[in-house]
Amino acid sequence: MTQLHNEKDNQATYSVVIGRVSTEDDDRILETLESLYNQEEDHSVEVLLADRINDHVSQRIKNDFPDTRIIECSPNTDLPTMRTMATKQASGEFVLVTEDHCVPPRDWLKQFTRAFAEHPEASAIGGSVVNGVTDTGLDWATFLCEYAPMSPPIESGPTPNLAGMNVAYRREIFKNVDEQVLTSGFWETTLHPLLHKQGHTLIADDNVRIFHCKKFSLGLFLRQRFVYSRYYAGIRFTPQQKAKRLMYAMASVALPPLLTFRFFQNARHKASVRSHLAKAAPYLVLFYLVWGIGEAWGYLFGPRDALQEIE
Repeated sequence: MTQLHNEKDNQATYSVVIGRVSTEDDDRILETLESLYNQEEDHSVEVLLADRINDHVSQRIKNDFPDTRIIECSPNTDLPTMRTMATKQASGEFVLVTEDHCVPPRDWLKQFTRAFAEHPEASAIGGSVVNGVTDTGLDWATFLCEYAPMSPPIESGPTPNLAGMNVAYRREIFKNVDEQVLTSGFWETTLHPLLHKQGHTLIADDNVRIFHCKKFSLGLFLRQRFVYSRYYAGIRFTPQQKAKRLMYAMASVALPPLLTFRFFQNARHKASVRSHLAKAAPYLVLFYLVWGIGEAWGYLFGPRDALQEIE
């Protein structure tokens, strides 16, 4: 049974950081917390939940999981900033980051303990992501569009790329990271490249797995795919680089067929997703089309408030 961290405990081994941003399937966080507080073996853990929703589910969390430290955020706070706020309050030796719709298995902390014991040189360790919502073709498409490269099996070993919702960092690494790096974007594209450049060892471990359990409506996923693509493209160049922005916007026309080809080329080698490709394919084609439109829009008009809209 997991030991809850409180003021009488010594320093927590694990600080789990979660940003609560989901507007659909918003009570999935209760499953996340239930699993975190009922992990195999004895682990000292504190859960830091940055919450920009602040609704009836927030009250349920306070009632049912009183040891969860809730950090109330304004509704327009973006997810990287929320994670940074929570991380600054972490006291554990390791800071684990997941999302409010991801449910860890009961051996999640045990697997991280094993992985860091096997790789004492590692500054961060990340695992694979398993689809936990499998009812329809849409469920598979929303998962595969985002997480197919991180679905098992992934190649274990040193890597510059780690899944952002199934990752643990040694807390000490944050002392030498400028806060702007943490708040300027998602850590897969800001923090991880910096750590790799600084010579830190990042390790992927296929046995550290988490279930991605968000059930999207088609409308929400299309909006999310658009705003994320707009955000990504919008920050790549400065507003003054108009020629480059225009050139890349025009090149975005080729993005949907290219993404479709790459996806099916890579996915066919993964037995865990191969059997679901046919029913997911029509949605994936639509998602890649919106992906291309979002990037073109971002190049032309910048990110605006896209980062704050991402959940």
